[in-house]
Amino acid sequence: MKKLMLAAGAAALLVAAPAPAAPAKTVAVDISKAGFVPATVSITAGDSVSWTNKDTASHQVVCKTCPFTSPVLAPGGNVTFQFTTKGSFAIIDPLNHNKKATVKVAAAPTAVTASPSPRVVSYGALTTVSGNLSTGQASQKVDILAQRCGDSAPKSIATVTTGAGGAFTYQTPPTINTSYQARFGTGAAAVTSPLAAVSARPLVNLRRNGAHRFTVQVTAGASFVGKSVAFQRWVQRTHKWLRVKTVVLSGKHAVSTPLAGTTVSSVTFGARLRSRLRVRAVLTSTQAGPCYIAATSATIRS
Repeated sequence: MKKLMLAAGAAALLVAAPAPAAPAKTVAVDISKAGFVPATVSITAGDSVSWTNKDTASHQVVCKTCPFTSPVLAPGGNVTFQFTTKGSFAIIDPLNHNKKATVKVAAAPTAVTASPSPRVVSYGALTTVSGNLSTGQASQKVDILAQRCGDSAPKSIATVTTGAGGAFTYQTPPTINTSYQARFGTGAAAVTSPLAAVSARPLVNLRRNGAHRFTVQVTAGASFVGKSVAFQRWVQRTHKWLRVKTVVLSGKHAVSTPLAGTTVSSVTFGARLRSRLRVRAVLTSTQAGPCYIAATSATIRS
């Protein structure tokens, strides 16, 4: 059996990365002889205001405290400015008797993201959950939650500390199909990221014991005794895999690894084949599910 490489446990890692841009909107304002319409706009930090000259004369948009000064806008002209900080900003049109307007910018609500990579792992391999706190603050505590196949709700598995830009990462071995999310804050004020799924495949190992004798082993966090494995050979003429026989896993034993519950399910069987044919074992999605995905052994020679 191939040497099983298993993580010695989950480890939290910090990295520096910029916070992702928050979803933003753009509010339209018309400019006319009467001034700005609407004259007062309320937005959230990260949103933009787009001014369009609907008059027959030229106009201009000036915000001294932003600071922002538009080009002179001919009739039909347009300019957009993104407001990134909280505050109340006075807008004037110096070409129209300093007509005034106000843009009120509220602080953006705190949000947290979490994205695991890779999204498909073999049993014992690590996935890295990376995310950001929208405030960009370092030294903040973020909980990592996991919902394993069969669980009714996510459970906290670790707490990490954000680094520069509000970024964080956490490495963990999903020993079964698992969804991850991040949570910032407590109680009613807590915010969470959407659940992001990671699929786990068992380790399938096929070995030749001697003439016409083979053993299949399936390593996972659960027993696969009673599950069927397809034994296949490669047909060069058709360039397809052909099922030789289906075998049922009948024995199991526990393996001492850092991952509790690791179990090897196996069966030894005979199959009369010419020597040197390419053969493999396949655990289909029907047999692996619902908590694992399909898996295939490495190809060996008969």
